[in-house]
Amino acid sequence: MEKCCKKLKKTPHHQIQRKLQISFNALDDDDIKGIFLDIACFFIGMDVDYVSKLLDGCGFHSRIGIEVLMQRSLITTNWYNKLRMHDLLRDMGREIIREMSPDHPGKRSRLWFQKDVLDVLRKKMVRTKCYCEHKLTNA
Repeated sequence: MEKCCKKLKKTPHHQIQRKLQISFNALDDDDIKGIFLDIACFFIGMDVDYVSKLLDGCGFHSRIGIEVLMQRSLITTNWYNKLRMHDLLRDMGREIIREMSPDHPGKRSRLWFQKDVLDVLRKKMVRTKCYCEHKLTNA
């Protein structure tokens, strides 16, 4: 166990992210990938039933998506029915979003840092179509 911890400390963060991203890329449904990214950015620690209702409102089949993510060990729930995700998986999901537009937060599909949200709103750099709107118009 100690050797494993030492090895992880020596492994650069981006190498770990690349390995973890294999599991994300293996998800064969874009809706399930979207559910994963939403959970990584917004819903960790929230009640599964509440999150499911929110995601259903955006046109997702959230129960199926959440079940697939749990089967693949990308998310878990605790005794209180709250969504859980390992910090490295959360970071990987957020990095996927950040890489969409590293220098222009307003072009990203999701914002979770308060500073980025405020900058985008103050500078009116909002995308013309959000993902949820896209899902509803193409459903």
